[in-house]
Amino acid sequence: MDHAISYSYIPERRRMQGGDGLYSRMSSAHMFREAQDAEFEHKTKKVAERISEGMNIVANEPSLAFFRIQEHVRKSLPQLVEQKHDVQDLQQKVQGASFDTEYATNAVKGLHKSNIHFQNIQDLLKNAMFMKQQIDYEQDRSDEPVMPAPLPNMPAGSSSTYGSINSS
Repeated sequence: MDHAISYSYIPERRRMQGGDGLYSRMSSAHMFREAQDAEFEHKTKKVAERISEGMNIVANEPSLAFFRIQEHVRKSLPQLVEQKHDVQDLQQKVQGASFDTEYATNAVKGLHKSNIHFQNIQDLLKNAMFMKQQIDYEQDRSDEPVMPAPLPNMPAGSSSTYGSINSS
C-alpha cells in the first residue's frame, strides 16, 4: 500500500495528461516489461487456444449431432418397422371385426323389421294346427260305425247296400 497512488492530491490537470510519475517509472522498467510481455503472451496463447477449441466445437457439433441421430435411427428403426407391421395387422383385424359387427347389426335390424312376417307365420301355424285338429276329429268320428240315415224312398226296415256293407 505504500506504493499505491492516491489521486486525491494529484491535480486534475496532471491526471488528464496521463503523467503519473510512478506509473511512468514502472512501465519503463525493463524487468516489468519482460514479465508483462511473458504474461501477455501466455494469456494470448490461452485465449487463442480457447477460441480455436470453441471454433472446433462449433464446426464439429452439427456433425456429431447428425452422427448421434443416425446412430439412434439405425438402432430404433427395425423396432419401429416391426411395430408398424403389428399395428397394420391389428388394424386389419379390427376392421374385419368392425365389418362383421356391422353386418350382424344390419341382420338384427332386418329381423326386427321382419317381425310382422313372423307374426303372420305364427298365425298361419295356429290356423294350420286348428285345421289339423278338426281333420283328426272328423276322421275319428268317421271311423266309428254309424248307422246310415235311411234313404227317403226306402222304408225304414229294409236293408240297403250301404247297410249290408256297414253291418258286416
